[in-house]
Amino acid sequence: MTQFVTTYGIWVVVALVFLESLGVPFAPGETAFIVASALAGEGHGNIAAIIPATIAAAVLGAWAGYLAGRALGSRLTSRFPRLRRTEELFRRHGAKALFVGRFIPVIRATLGLMAGVVGMPLPRFLGWTAAGCASWGCALGIASYYLGTEVEHDITIAVVVIVALALGLGGLHVFRRRVERA
Repeated sequence: MTQFVTTYGIWVVVALVFLESLGVPFAPGETAFIVASALAGEGHGNIAAIIPATIAAAVLGAWAGYLAGRALGSRLTSRFPRLRRTEELFRRHGAKALFVGRFIPVIRATLGLMAGVVGMPLPRFLGWTAAGCASWGCALGIASYYLGTEVEHDITIAVVVIVALALGLGGLHVFRRRVERA
């Protein structure tokens, strides 16, 4: 696997992050990025190439989602009425959502699409998306890189810890939302 990642890994990471940011359900872009960064920490890859390539893929994928949202906006909201509530929230908090939402897996996949649906101006969208993607890419890439250097040859532990933290934070968020609704 190490040979595969060092030979083709960056292209697989870029493709998966692009698809995830575009909004393709269950595309494991973040997971691939974490694994590639941790392996770079073990000396199997170049973190200085992985992070910028991943950030670029995330921005381009979100931009493609934005274009799809612009093209399909009214058809999506009329077909899926639940999107209207999301649309209202995005209109009020769009810039914050683009930045903070980059760190939340399910939300990250819908950011570009929703920005396009609500008609956010392209320069504003690209600015906040680039800032969010850069922050996310640097934070996650560097953390995974150093986790990979600490764990040495057991990448499974690194992935399990990061996934457990993400699931725990996501579960806490869902629980808090349900308590607020009750």
